[in-house]
Amino acid sequence: MTSQPSGAPVPRRSFTRRLLATLAAGALVAGIALPATAASAATPSPSPSASTSPSVLTAAPSANGILRPGDALSVVVTVAAGTSPTTAGPVTLSLGSAPLADDASIDRWLSGDASGIALQQIAVGTLDATASGAQSTTTLTAPGTDPALANRGAGVYPVLATSAGLTAPSVVVVPAEAGAQTPIALVVPITAAPLTRGLLTANELAELTAVDGALSAQLDAVDGTAATLAVDPAIPAAIRVLGSAAPPTAVSWLQRLLALPNDRFALQFGDSDVAAQLHAGLTAPLTPTSLQNYMAAADFVQPAPAVSAVSTPAPAASSTPGQPTFPSLSTLLDIGVATPNVYWPATGSAGSDTVAALGTLGSADDPAHVLVPSTSVSGGGRQASARVGGVSTPVYDAEVSRALADAAGQNDSTRRGASLAAAQAYLSIARAATGDQPVLAVLDRGTDRSRVSLRATLGLAATAPGFTASTLRAVVALPASEVSLSTPTIDTARVDEVRDLLGDEQSIDRFASILDQPELLTGRERAELLQVTNVSWTGDAARQAVSDHRAATRTTLDSVGILSSDFRLVSSSAPLRPWVRNDLPWPVTVVMAVRTNDVRLRVQDHTTIDAQASANTRVEVPVEARIANGEVSVDLQLYSPTGVPIGSPQAVDVEVRAEWENIGIVVVIALIVGFLSLGVIRTIARRRRLRAEEASPKAPDDDESVDGIGLKDPDADGRSPAEDADDNETDEQTPRAIASDTEQETRP
Repeated sequence: MTSQPSGAPVPRRSFTRRLLATLAAGALVAGIALPATAASAATPSPSPSASTSPSVLTAAPSANGILRPGDALSVVVTVAAGTSPTTAGPVTLSLGSAPLADDASIDRWLSGDASGIALQQIAVGTLDATASGAQSTTTLTAPGTDPALANRGAGVYPVLATSAGLTAPSVVVVPAEAGAQTPIALVVPITAAPLTRGLLTANELAELTAVDGALSAQLDAVDGTAATLAVDPAIPAAIRVLGSAAPPTAVSWLQRLLALPNDRFALQFGDSDVAAQLHAGLTAPLTPTSLQNYMAAADFVQPAPAVSAVSTPAPAASSTPGQPTFPSLSTLLDIGVATPNVYWPATGSAGSDTVAALGTLGSADDPAHVLVPSTSVSGGGRQASARVGGVSTPVYDAEVSRALADAAGQNDSTRRGASLAAAQAYLSIARAATGDQPVLAVLDRGTDRSRVSLRATLGLAATAPGFTASTLRAVVALPASEVSLSTPTIDTARVDEVRDLLGDEQSIDRFASILDQPELLTGRERAELLQVTNVSWTGDAARQAVSDHRAATRTTLDSVGILSSDFRLVSSSAPLRPWVRNDLPWPVTVVMAVRTNDVRLRVQDHTTIDAQASANTRVEVPVEARIANGEVSVDLQLYSPTGVPIGSPQAVDVEVRAEWENIGIVVVIALIVGFLSLGVIRTIARRRRLRAEEASPKAPDDDESVDGIGLKDPDADGRSPAEDADDNETDEQTPRAIASDTEQETRP
């Protein structure tokens, strides 16, 4: 299983293909040839177009390539048809008459260089017609009584299968049964695929530790062997941080790991590239600082049997019932009883300076041990127990280790058999060169390995003729000889990436001061940095992983900021009301600094804000305007309580209308006084008019007749006496009504 970096998925080849491509490139630079099967897997032969691929012939001797006197020689031959199908035809098997002398001659032969090698045909068979993309297999056998097999001395002999212009070189080993047994120590990594997150998730752990999971396959392979385990402590930590929520299969897997009797040592967290860190200027490799961010309180409330079952020692009981008890960092990272201060840099990345820097991290009781390949030793020394500048540097056989890694990564049985035969050949050469001195080999990192391939590879190391199982602890305890290392090939781009990541981490450390628990953020950043620098990240995939992580870091640094807009101030004192945006899953404490260089506005310089998690928090900043109008620019900036700038500064334009409040009050008062005065004046005028009408006498009517004809009675106006009485009563009440109206109008 391959985890994906943060953000967009990163397309990646399998680790085996990346490893083989890297080894093939290094071999070409060094002038070393790879086995034909490995080369074809890593770098296919050129084809006329991108849509075509050639057919491949592979030969795998039985019994892992071991041929004892009197035994028959059986070789499985497989043709894998490419774009074009193959026709049925004969296949022949030939055996070299003389053994191959050393590693270099084996390299040349397996790469297809047959110059100077005499071959004798010993068997003939037939390969069936094969459809495009399919395989056909046959077994060629030479009986033990064949004269070509008789009287062969111990050594590595070339084998060649040929069919229809295709060739498949391989080797068989006639073991030297006499002589003392040679100790062989094998280091096997217990690792997961490289990540960009700090830890594996619960779902990933459940998949990896299932019966058919990759981590389960690794334990199945080493169980019952003497292999020394190189354990990535990030895996036990990923299980323990889940507490009671850890998948049952993961808990069982960790219990099984702790119960294994194998010697072991801890890799860097996330199997981080220690050499790249030192080349980037660090004096010591980075280590995790906190994993608190990955723990939930609900998963650690006592009792939590899943935690105590996989912790050594178990967490102390909570002093307050119902309160969570979190395990310490050392408990989370525990891998069982292990040899301390063992470092395994990426193959070929460590030189004398790296060894010297790591050597200072040891002590008299627990000295440092730095594993280096035999290809890094000047003169190609193969003695496993060695030292450089007084620092223990166990040397592992690069050729044996490469062949073992290739075999472990092959899921096709024929190709795996060819790689196992090559590993057997390199072991035979190593035994002849070292005698009774131990041989150290490593099964380099890889995660796309099947249970069958791993078990077969470790089985070969345990049953190789003339060898007896040993451990890394036994190797480093032997007297060591002083050796010198050649100058390593430094990936300058990788070193620059590590420097960039370290700079980003320092920015996160400063930014995290806005949290009550800065380790929630700084611990996560350190864990992710170590995972991104995993030695299994190579090529374009490594570049993309670093790029994605740096983009995520920039997002984190921008997760707290100011949301604001222009503001109109119409009062002499009113607050500015911006928002503080907090995208982090934790509450933060920030200080908002407000500055203006205009005397028309007086502001509160600093305001402390407790911003809620994953929310926008409203802020009120007191502002006082002076008697003036105009546009005033106000600068806003967030700071941590320790004075670190947070987010980007903001500029807000404030429109000041400070006198509008006083003007509005005056206008309102004037209107009220005006309306009251108008009411009083109208009332007084009406009363005066009524009094004047009452005081004026009535004059006789000129139209009245003297003789009484048509004479109009002054009281006869066509109205009845009752109506006249009503009018009189109304006239008497009118002054009182007018007075009452006047009183109401003048009342405030």
